[in-house]
Amino acid sequence: MTDTTIDDGARRTVLTGTLHDGLRVVVTTLVADDRDDVADGFDALSDRTRYLRFLTAKNHLSQRSLARLVDDVDGHDHVALALWWERHSTSDVLLGDARFIRLVDDPECADVAVTVADVIQGQGAGTLLMRALVLRARDEGITRFSAVMDPSNEASHRMMLRVGPVLRDVVHDGTREVEVQVPRSGDE
Repeated sequence: MTDTTIDDGARRTVLTGTLHDGLRVVVTTLVADDRDDVADGFDALSDRTRYLRFLTAKNHLSQRSLARLVDDVDGHDHVALALWWERHSTSDVLLGDARFIRLVDDPECADVAVTVADVIQGQGAGTLLMRALVLRARDEGITRFSAVMDPSNEASHRMMLRVGPVLRDVVHDGTREVEVQVPRSGDE
């Protein structure tokens, strides 16, 4: 189920799923009220996961970085989603996020990034987040995803390759750049 109405600031469900270990999770739109959860989630990541996400050593999120990750989300050119373990008796737990940012000079293409908490890596969370991004990309007219990653990041590479046909996959200057076609509805 997709829901593109996010202008009221309320968290909207995009997709639900079950990870390989049986954990039930929900993917929602990321909203301003998630700011503290994003900061806490970043703090819980290993140094390696932080490096693979940002391609630099990053020990903390500055207020400026947090603003870019949360406050600058507009739901059209910058779409951000959150992966939650919904715990009905206590607070939900943020387990990951995913986003795309439309390229200014190529509005049908968007840079994509996915971050998954270390404790659930390898359980299908990245694939679920990417599936949710594909749904939102279709709603926003995005036909291609691009990503820049560390060449050793095989999990992200495999995740991108599963999205759709590969248009570009090159390694140069210490990074790997991958561009894939976003499948049209029914092509998955």
